Amino acid sequence: MIAVIILGNRLRSTWIHPELKGRMDVGIKVFKDTSAKYLILSGGKTNPLVNLSEAEVMKDYALMKGIPPEAIILEQNSMDTIGNAYFTRKIIDKLGCFDIYVVSSCYHMRRAKFIFEMCYGKNYNMFFDYCFPFRNQNAEKKEKDSIKFAKDLFRNITPGDLDEIEKRLFSIHTLYGR
Repeated sequence: MIAVIILGNRLRSTWIHPELKGRMDVGIKVFKDTSAKYLILSGGKTNPLVNLSEAEVMKDYALMKGIPPEAIILEQNSMDTIGNAYFTRKIIDKLGCFDIYVVSSCYHMRRAKFIFEMCYGKNYNMFFDYCFPFRNQNAEKKEKDSIKFAKDLFRNITPGDLDEIEKRLFSIHTLYGR
């Protein structure tokens, strides 16, 4: 069974912005081209000035583009890429999908690939070939710091060990720490 996961991007308002729209357009095309069963929209309420989650805005767009409501699954707990991977893995495990297409912006895919491979491990067929070619110099500069943080968080963790990832996520990650 195939699932397409589209990663959110911080909202600026309740409307879909160009980068998020681009990710959605790529993801919807992959969803249709692969005859995927599920379209998982991943992104929480990352902007305190916007009272919607990224996933909710993405869902409205997907419905407008003709995606059947029963195919859409929202993941609204994530606050970053590590959360996207961790929380979607929990959903994927319940759905029983093993072919997973991850869609994001191209500048973000290297880090997303590393994080998703760490959270999912080797029991899934992961595809990272589809991305939106959005140019964002500020985001591209932040990628270096973000990949370093992710590598530190996953240090000495066996890929796919969700229990150990959960411990680290909720104990040392500032966006999820208890």
